[in-house]
Amino acid sequence: MSRFTSPVRREGDAYVINLGRDETSLVLHLIGELRALLTDPEPTSDAQVLMVRLFPVAHPHDEKLEAEYQGWMRTDLVQSKLAAIAIVEDALEGDGVVDEGHLMAFMQALNSLRLVLGTLVGVSDDPAVDEVAPAYVDSTEYALYSYLSWLLEDCVRVLAP
Repeated sequence: MSRFTSPVRREGDAYVINLGRDETSLVLHLIGELRALLTDPEPTSDAQVLMVRLFPVAHPHDEKLEAEYQGWMRTDLVQSKLAAIAIVEDALEGDGVVDEGHLMAFMQALNSLRLVLGTLVGVSDDPAVDEVAPAYVDSTEYALYSYLSWLLEDCVRVLAP
């Protein structure tokens, strides 16, 4: 019999997020870094590159339309991501009990972290190439990406009927 306990479980109509102390501290730290990245009024070019996947391009062949789209949507996207970050902080600093909407926000925040880390380590969706840039295969950043992917997968599993 396995002694492994899933970090996310359903209890009636609620969900319980129960990370270990170290994992909670890690996720809260990463969430804080994501908030800083999202709220930096003058991000460096490196920071802008890291955020590329957070704000997908809607009009890749029309710079003017793309700038207009980003002008309209970026603030809403940032606010949505910041709201999800606040939910993660409340859940992890509290008792970990959330409703389905808050679990979805938790998942949104985890995925935002994954997108930033994935960009950093060169994660690719292309099946013809390695998932991650060779220089990052054994890196802490890729281990964090993998952990967040596993945690997100556990949330999806718990939501499945």
